[in-house]
Amino acid sequence: MSFDELALVCERVAATPSRNRKISLLGEYLTKQNETDLVRATRFLCGQPLPGGAKMSLGHAALREALIEVTGWDLETVRLCYREVGDTGETIGLLLQGATRNLPLTLQQAEEEYLGVFGRKRTADRVARLAEVFLRYSPLSLKYFVKGITGNLRIGLQERLVEEAIAAATGHTAAALREASHKAGQLGDIARAAYRRELHLVEAKIFHPMEFMLAKPIEQAPELGDAADWWVEDKYDGIRSQVHAGDGQVKIYSRGMEEVTAAFPEIVTIFAGLPVPIAIDGELLAWRDGKALNFTVLQQRLQRKTVPAELLTEVPIIFMAYDLLHLAGQSTAGLTLEERLHLLAQHLPDGARLSARRPLAELPSLEEEFNAARKRGNEGLLLKRRGTIYEPGKRGNYWLKVKKAFGTLDVVVTAAEQGHGRRATMLSDYTFAVRDGDRFLNVGKAYSGLTDDEIRELTRVLRGLTQEKYGRVMLVRPEVVLEVAFDGIQKSPRHKSGFALRFPRILRWRQDKSPADADTLAAVQALYTATLG
Repeated sequence: MSFDELALVCERVAATPSRNRKISLLGEYLTKQNETDLVRATRFLCGQPLPGGAKMSLGHAALREALIEVTGWDLETVRLCYREVGDTGETIGLLLQGATRNLPLTLQQAEEEYLGVFGRKRTADRVARLAEVFLRYSPLSLKYFVKGITGNLRIGLQERLVEEAIAAATGHTAAALREASHKAGQLGDIARAAYRRELHLVEAKIFHPMEFMLAKPIEQAPELGDAADWWVEDKYDGIRSQVHAGDGQVKIYSRGMEEVTAAFPEIVTIFAGLPVPIAIDGELLAWRDGKALNFTVLQQRLQRKTVPAELLTEVPIIFMAYDLLHLAGQSTAGLTLEERLHLLAQHLPDGARLSARRPLAELPSLEEEFNAARKRGNEGLLLKRRGTIYEPGKRGNYWLKVKKAFGTLDVVVTAAEQGHGRRATMLSDYTFAVRDGDRFLNVGKAYSGLTDDEIRELTRVLRGLTQEKYGRVMLVRPEVVLEVAFDGIQKSPRHKSGFALRFPRILRWRQDKSPADADTLAAVQALYTATLG
């Protein structure tokens, strides 16, 4: 079947903000596919075009080189076009207009072309092979062919929507697709099982990252109903993770579905000897003297392939278990919370900890308990409804997180960067600073919190304040004041201030304030010191 048609569908998906319409468009396309092409299309939509989940590696420079070889455009023009549209695939699709033979492209041919490019070991050979591909097919299809290489379609399409589209195309419920995906991991394999009416035969297995159950954020405790329906736990400030263990093998996955096993060898040791296969949802924490250490301490252990012996001592790590995902060949998602935790307590190895829970009904008040959790050095509280199942990837009303902003600051914008996708023509990513005497020192970057209309107006203002331009980034005179909220402060060598705000988000554009009204570096230092107490 046609890859060209899939490219057209992706264009329509990108053009609609409606979730249901996206699912409908994909479902209509997938319904027409045979089994093999359904699997191919699913893999592509999930950013994994190669069979077996094989990885593709080709940088933006190599993609530009292939484009220049085919079209004769100079490098500066290609870079300028990229800066304007903000996406490599779209840039290549636009600049290939009039340069290709516009041959039809099937899903099978697209797979063969991917294999032809990535079957070569040398980058130069891959570039040469890709240039041949660029000469053959339509610019629109090549736009999405390249998006498949970069692994990001940028059309507002989450994997959950692909699941629902497959369900619609094969006559299954979205819940059935989601349950099977949680068991087996590779959505292409799930699409094949759905086509064959064999979803019920999908077996649960570990050593693939599973979607986490998410907690809905609340500022207070509205409409909780009967307090007796809820358990309460501390919300820790670590790395949400899964530990998968069985047959002497251990793998650790982060919330971003990346394997991080090498950075935490002591956790591997703890779980290596378990007698039955298990997968556990929890949090990696730097821990000493019975409490979690500041996230800044934990950062020293991240993204390491080997951990020096002295760092193992300086930054001790524990795994705080929250929930049970899999046990002895069976998914446990359909069990009640209490059943899952009972089994987890029975199988948790020595050296790992089970997050302490207490009945909400027995606490003096949620506000007092929240403040107590903060005094223990933790972010806030998690509320979990009794008797509920584990819902992977869902942010519903079974889990709630009471998590207030650590603080707010008035900051000054010092740089702005073009966005991507529908915000590619706007300056939507803002680097900001606090005052230190007569100068401004950066403490973070944020892109969320403003409406599209506010971003358009702010873009107009910032372009008028631009002093220098470096690619997609503009350095601006420090005149625009934003109010930002954040969840903490950490030491950072990246900024001259020495600090970075954690998870900053924009509350509002303070057009009523001048740069002289911005908060100071001294205020940031005081807040950081408070986190250490």
